[in-house]
Amino acid sequence: MIREATIFDNLKINRLGKIVNENYEKLFKLDEILNEKYSKMYVYEIDDNIVGFIHATVLYETIDIINIAVEPNYRRKKVASNLFDYLLTEAPSQVRLITLEVNENNIAAINFYKSFGLEIISRRKGYYKNDDAYLMGRSIEKWKMYIFYLLNLHVMKQVLPL
Repeated sequence: MIREATIFDNLKINRLGKIVNENYEKLFKLDEILNEKYSKMYVYEIDDNIVGFIHATVLYETIDIINIAVEPNYRRKKVASNLFDYLLTEAPSQVRLITLEVNENNIAAINFYKSFGLEIISRRKGYYKNDDAYLMGRSIEKWKMYIFYLLNLHVMKQVLPL
């Protein structure tokens, strides 16, 4: 199940956040994120256990993904994909662009983002302590239409079983 994060998720999110950055707890304060008008954070739960989260800012026509973290035992099980999809389906109608930064050496993440149609736009020198980052992005107009199509197809299958 995917839902909005709450302050009660703080310990679990911080534990997962350390997968992304060992200083996660110092860099990202959940209470501040939850109170920021433009921040969104969703968690993925299995049996009341948070196994992943996505954190993004939504500002005007752009969503900027700040972090995606998934428990190692739940990787390659569609947790990150479902969180990514959920973020896009919950995006306000004015959103047209999705962006993020990713470590240039994180090939698995780069390939994951490419599978969602994101492209490398530019390199950000020295973005991470010892590495550069790629700025990746894509228009989400077509993606929203595709999700809408899939949702309608699912509804039609329930109404008119094949």
